[in-house]
Amino acid sequence: MKNAMGVELTPAESELVACYERLATTLREHGDELPPFARSNATKALAALWQVANELDMEPGQIYDLGA
Repeated sequence: MKNAMGVELTPAESELVACYERLATTLREHGDELPPFARSNATKALAALWQVANELDMEPGQIYDLGA
């Protein structure tokens, strides 16, 4: 996996980006099915993973629509 600058990510970095993407997808597609505590904590986790994706120059976009 390469970032926006064309730099190849390490396997560990790629896994973190995959976690971010999967959690974002889960919240978009199933967030309304989660109990409030789960949605709240998943949103906090997503915000933390967004920071990782952003620092890795993955251009993660905005996640305001997910409550983060």
